[in-house]
Amino acid sequence: MPGGPRTHLRTGLPRRALLAAVPLLGLAACSDGEDTNRANQINRDRFVSGDGSNYRWDDPEDRPEAPHVTGESLEGAPLDTADWAGSVIVMNFWGSWCATCRAEAEYLVEAADHFAEENVVFVGVNIRDTVDAALAFDQRYGITYPSFNDAGGRIALDFIDYDISPTTIPATFVIDGENRIFSVWREAFKDAQTLIADVNRVLR
Repeated sequence: MPGGPRTHLRTGLPRRALLAAVPLLGLAACSDGEDTNRANQINRDRFVSGDGSNYRWDDPEDRPEAPHVTGESLEGAPLDTADWAGSVIVMNFWGSWCATCRAEAEYLVEAADHFAEENVVFVGVNIRDTVDAALAFDQRYGITYPSFNDAGGRIALDFIDYDISPTTIPATFVIDGENRIFSVWREAFKDAQTLIADVNRVLR
């Protein structure tokens, strides 16, 4: 944030459960079993990114209330997070012009497919983009879950306490079934298993 490193969120939010930073190690050389163990290890021992901008609130009583988001999808259909009450929501802020958003897209698709039969909703928030470019992005990466059309940045303003803006995406929020923020990822995912393990944690 302005004035110093992003080591914590803005004041006024509930007490944060900030976990110790541990460098991510590559998963490519792991077997399937080792992948799972590594993802679990990440979620036990590591959540904060190198600049201290990621957070998790393990204690439900500490979790801040998530903003109520309404708007239209890229296709013009109404979207309302209230319609998903009781579900875990994975909300990803992205733009087709964002290189790191392109880099993580396949992992979001993989995670969404993993939870297709569970009470988990994936939704994007497309920032400062054109509809044509955003829809082409979805087609290219096989994204089938909807995205809010936030070309004007209105929805991003609802998350201003988390410093969401066109210069800070991608960003992903995991929101529990009581509409409370469980975790905030302020970096691109390097694999699907990290997000899958985080969602499984809130499901428990």
